[in-house]
Amino acid sequence: MDLLRHLEFFVAVAEEGHFGHAAARLGIAQPPLSQGLQRLERSLGVVLVDRGSRGARLNAAGRDLLPRARALLQDAEDLRRAASAHAAAPVRIGAVPQLPVRTIAAIATACADPPDVVTASSTELLDALTAGRLDLAVVVHPALLGSLRSGPVHRLATALLLPSGHPAAATPGPVALRSLRGLALATAPRAHGPAAHDLLLDTLEQRGLVAATVTAPDDRSALLHVATGRAFALTADPDLGAPGVVRREVAGEPLPLRLRTAWRGAGPDPAVRDAVLGALDREPPP
Repeated sequence: MDLLRHLEFFVAVAEEGHFGHAAARLGIAQPPLSQGLQRLERSLGVVLVDRGSRGARLNAAGRDLLPRARALLQDAEDLRRAASAHAAAPVRIGAVPQLPVRTIAAIATACADPPDVVTASSTELLDALTAGRLDLAVVVHPALLGSLRSGPVHRLATALLLPSGHPAAATPGPVALRSLRGLALATAPRAHGPAAHDLLLDTLEQRGLVAATVTAPDDRSALLHVATGRAFALTADPDLGAPGVVRREVAGEPLPLRLRTAWRGAGPDPAVRDAVLGALDREPPP
């Protein structure tokens, strides 16, 4: 016997006081309802309902057991809801490609339940957040957030990637930016994050370097441009490198990669936000 189903029959009859009304409420015919209640009574070894021409009335046993039946049905519903929460779709997290791969992996493993992680430009991630296709995103700061909410700005240390044949790569010490004149900057296109792109170029100009740019949507693309000898790049990934490419510190004030987490409305579970923020906090600051 399906105990929960037959308890639903009992509760419906008790609350409606009429077999026909209870059957209509449950969306079934009256005979199966009556038979199901009889089956429940036989299983429990007690009559619950007095049948009569005027309908169905609970007897003493029925009145005593009705609250217990309701409680069992409520517990079953609570169990279903709890199970549904565990079976819900994974949290959707977005990250810009400038974020080091190890940091993205740290974010994924820090979450209690494995999230879906995608990489895209800041502009694309913010559009996806606004449209509800993502739950949280790590974007380059500054960016136009609109109605989105955000966490603190995180600053990750960066290094210069230089062609090994360039004069600035000849010595191991920090490199003055003005010594890179003649090299293009391999960086993400302006459309990926206009505010951050403009801020970087303005900062370079203030420090004596007016650089043309070549499109590099991610660090791997930037590395290829540097390896050809035509460009330099900035990276926050400490493991990025290739033959023909050297890594140097920036002389003077550092040029950190500024990142910010953003979400829509109440956002994901606070534990997920804490996991993302914690992974960013563990990255070395400039």
